[in-house]
Amino acid sequence: MRLLLHCCCGPCSLEVAEHLRSLGHTVTAWFFNPNIHPLEELARRQATMVEAARAAGLPVGFVDPANGANAAPASGIRPADFLLLLARSSGQRCQACYQLRLGEAARAARSLGYEGFATTLTVSPYQDPEAIREIGERAAQAAGVRFVFADLREHYHCGAQRARELGLYRQNYCGCVFSLLERAERRARREIEKATR
Repeated sequence: MRLLLHCCCGPCSLEVAEHLRSLGHTVTAWFFNPNIHPLEELARRQATMVEAARAAGLPVGFVDPANGANAAPASGIRPADFLLLLARSSGQRCQACYQLRLGEAARAARSLGYEGFATTLTVSPYQDPEAIREIGERAAQAAGVRFVFADLREHYHCGAQRARELGLYRQNYCGCVFSLLERAERRARREIEKATR
């Protein structure tokens, strides 16, 4: 099957693309992440996606939420739209983010002529695979394509090791402003604990 692979980042794309190819799928990477903050981080992750795709021999397309599209229809979704979506999500921030990104991936797969789509989110031990499966299947049904799901969390460390060997940038937060703030809060707590010992 011809699959559009929604990629959250370059390092996570390595193992997922390899898995999907091993099943006989033809895979094109597609980077769409209007959640990433700040814009410098988005640019860094886009550049890393290009490096990872080159290393994996994977064609790649982008949707830049600030400037439109390359190899996919412009979504019109900007980082500010992402924040508004989360403000309406009743505390289900990650699920709202999955819905946004997987919905766009399903629509892009349909409009670009792919039979289905998958996502690299399923390789991360920090994500919710059951929510991803449910949201991906609903998005696929709405768009009239298939969602190919595989829980690949056991491959996360292999992908991380491969990314290190390739010298790829590996981010230390999911990308959204909320996870960035949570990371800063955890660091501050650790520093306070060290100082008060």
